[in-house]
Amino acid sequence: MKTLSRYIAKEVALSTLSVLAALLMLWVFYDLLAELGSLKALNTTQILVLVAAKIPGFLYELLPVAALIGTLFALAQLAANSEYGVMRTSGISVLQVAGVLLSVSLVIAGIVFVVGEYVVPRAEQLVMRVRAFSGERPLVGRAFETGFWFKDGNTFINIASVLPDGTLKTVRVFQYSDATTLARTLIADGATFQNGQQWRLNQVLETTFAVGGGVSVQQYEHMAWNTVLTPNMLSVLQIEPERLSIAGLWEYISHLRANNQDSRRFEVALWGKFFYPLATCVLMLLAMPFAQIQQRASGIGTRIFVGILLGLVFIVFNRLFSYLALLHEWPPVLGAVLPGLIFLSAGAVMLYRLERR
Repeated sequence: MKTLSRYIAKEVALSTLSVLAALLMLWVFYDLLAELGSLKALNTTQILVLVAAKIPGFLYELLPVAALIGTLFALAQLAANSEYGVMRTSGISVLQVAGVLLSVSLVIAGIVFVVGEYVVPRAEQLVMRVRAFSGERPLVGRAFETGFWFKDGNTFINIASVLPDGTLKTVRVFQYSDATTLARTLIADGATFQNGQQWRLNQVLETTFAVGGGVSVQQYEHMAWNTVLTPNMLSVLQIEPERLSIAGLWEYISHLRANNQDSRRFEVALWGKFFYPLATCVLMLLAMPFAQIQQRASGIGTRIFVGILLGLVFIVFNRLFSYLALLHEWPPVLGAVLPGLIFLSAGAVMLYRLERR
């Protein structure tokens, strides 16, 4: 049994890698076509960096679907070569085959989780910086460990981060009266754009430096702040909630709750980060009944088409239930777990009916 388990696992893994490579090339190609207009403002190096930085995001989205198609292809090949039938007649049960697929799917789910939690957020930050500071929508600024720095005349602005709702977090403003003399500093916990006209700084500490050497410090709960920076200019610095890390999502949720704002969108994304990797297990187990249906009547091409169709349906369901959870105010965990439960239930019912025949 160990030899057969390793053989099935190897075939499934190799098929998944082949399908993943094909899907990645296809997605990268379509992404380049979609962004031809914006890429004109970038040089060759920046284009290569942008494409490379987008690959982890594609990998995160496509790996469960590639696992589904790869499993269908591998099992269909085994069935076409009569290997699967020999395995079944020799005493291997459906549950044992499912156990092998589950073992492989858990490894792939772990890869999906690591990529989504540690690689994608950093890659998205790199994409964001290329877009913001490389000519596509140029800003007079740079990105450092302390956040983003901008220059507005004799004023230097430091923004620690831009939340997905456009709110700025930890804003520092340094105003110089000339090239070397610091006149005033503003340090605020955050800032929001008010009435489409100006920013409002929250919890502000203002330090003014007099010409004669005196220093005065004042605190304000709120303060109006006029700057050339607008939400549209800073929109390239925002990362979609689904591309944030769990730690980042939890931080944003805490921020929104502390300010009595709606955090459901981020809570749905947070639960999705936990359950999306497990979708790999569900989809690979779902491939089993489709790989066994009408083994003689349907070819490998038909089963690959079924796999692609199932993968697309799962992606649509995943996004649909996220929107439904927000629209109907369902518990966030329900919107994240329902697609997987539906597909898992469908696969279990199909396997049960096949086994009873």
